Amino acid sequence: MIVGLLVLLAMPAQADPSSMRFEVRLLGLKAGVIEIGANVTDSAYAARTQFRTAGVVGALKQVRADVSVQGRVAGGALKPRTYTEAIDDGSRVTNVKVQFSPGRPRLISGDTGSSAPPADTSTLTDAIDPLTLLYVALRDQPRDEVCRFEADVFDGHRHAVISLKGRRSDGSNITCNGSYRRVAGYSDSEREKRNVSITVTYVPAGEVMRAERVAFDTKLGPAVMDRR
Repeated sequence: MIVGLLVLLAMPAQADPSSMRFEVRLLGLKAGVIEIGANVTDSAYAARTQFRTAGVVGALKQVRADVSVQGRVAGGALKPRTYTEAIDDGSRVTNVKVQFSPGRPRLISGDTGSSAPPADTSTLTDAIDPLTLLYVALRDQPRDEVCRFEADVFDGHRHAVISLKGRRSDGSNITCNGSYRRVAGYSDSEREKRNVSITVTYVPAGEVMRAERVAFDTKLGPAVMDRR
């Protein structure tokens, strides 16, 4: 078994440390465990996650990822400053550092692993990185704030739009239906499926709602992340 390695970045005193752990299954088979660790204060945040495929899926498809972000908190919103990723999905290898502020995001070092033209970032001054996206969408939230999320996402080369706005209640649980729409910076093969459906199920956890399951499509088939 491969266990996701959680490494919390150093933060100032009175930080709010939190972590999330999900078991990832692909085509019904265990693919690995992902842990997202974050420290958030009134003015700053940092997060990191690592993942490696395991089990039968790992034997067939090796995927490794080490991703981190540091940023500021403004009006309760997380605003990335510096994002780094090292990802090998078996067909695409990246090792990049992206600066998000001030101004529009830009790649400052590394190889994006893509031959496609990069996305134009001139209109992406409010974009976030993929890890900030994951943390914001899956962190504990007040019930009335669930399913009210939409953001531009930039990873140093590609631009996508994530939307989680379709809301359905099932007793005390809430399911958000949304999509991950590829906009620019993608290869022809990646653009074959422009929109990826995403479903996030939240369950009550005290006075907040907690993400319990995430379901989405991948190029290898349907995938599910269950909270552990």
